[in-house]
Amino acid sequence: MPVEAARRSYLRDSNGPRAVDERETRTSSRRHHKEAPSDEREPKRSKRSSNTKTTKSETSHRRKSSGPQASVKPSVRPSFELDIIGQPCKTIPLGADVEASIMVSLRFPSADKPISAANIDTTRLFAVSSLITETRSGERVPVEAGVMTGQKLFDSVHPLPEQYATSLERSQPCRLSLGYCTFSGLLIRQSGMYRIRTALIQMPGEGSTAPGATTLLTVDSDVIKVERRSVQPSRGYGRVHI
Repeated sequence: MPVEAARRSYLRDSNGPRAVDERETRTSSRRHHKEAPSDEREPKRSKRSSNTKTTKSETSHRRKSSGPQASVKPSVRPSFELDIIGQPCKTIPLGADVEASIMVSLRFPSADKPISAANIDTTRLFAVSSLITETRSGERVPVEAGVMTGQKLFDSVHPLPEQYATSLERSQPCRLSLGYCTFSGLLIRQSGMYRIRTALIQMPGEGSTAPGATTLLTVDSDVIKVERRSVQPSRGYGRVHI
C-alpha cells in the first residue's frame, strides 16, 4: 500500500465514503487545541468581573447604612424644673396660715443657651397648689377638697428679681430662670401630716388643637405637721383662725 494512501482515512456521510488527509486532521486538532484555552479564559474573566461588581455593591450598601447613623444627632429640648424656694413651717398649730413659694426654670443640656428668659412666653403658664398626705405604705395621695383653703391657691409666673436671676445663672449656668409663684394665706383645717403639692400648668396656645390645659410637672413640699393645740399668735405662723 502506498504511503500517501496509508495517511488517509475515510469518513462516511450521506454522499458515501470521503477520503480525509491525516495532515488536515492534525492541523485541525492543533487549531482546536490552541483556541480552547481562549474560550476557557473568557468565562474566568467574566467571573472575576462579576465578583468585583458584587464587592463594590456590598461596600456601597454598607456606606449608605452607616453614613446617616453617624451624621444624625438626637435633638434635646430644655426641660421645665420646679424648685421650692419658700418651704412652709414644719410644725404649725391648727388654724395657722401656711405659705409656700416655687421657682420655675428651664434646664438646657449645656451652658450655651440659645434663648433668654425675655424671649419665652410665660403668660400661658400658671401654678396650682393642693394638699396631699402619705399612706402607711408611703404612697402620696390627694386629700379631699376643702381640707386646705386659702386666699391664693393658684398663681401666674412672676419675674425673679435681677440679682437672684444673675446669681442662679452664675451657680447653675445650664438653667434659665423664668420666674416664681407664691401661695399665701393657705389654711389647713384638720390636724395631721401633710405636704403641699404644686403643679405647673400650661394652657393651649392660639390655634392649638389640644383639648385643654396640660400639667407639665409637680413638686412636693417637706412634711407639714398640723397639731391640734391652743396657741397664741406668733410671727412665724402668721394669722391664727379660730
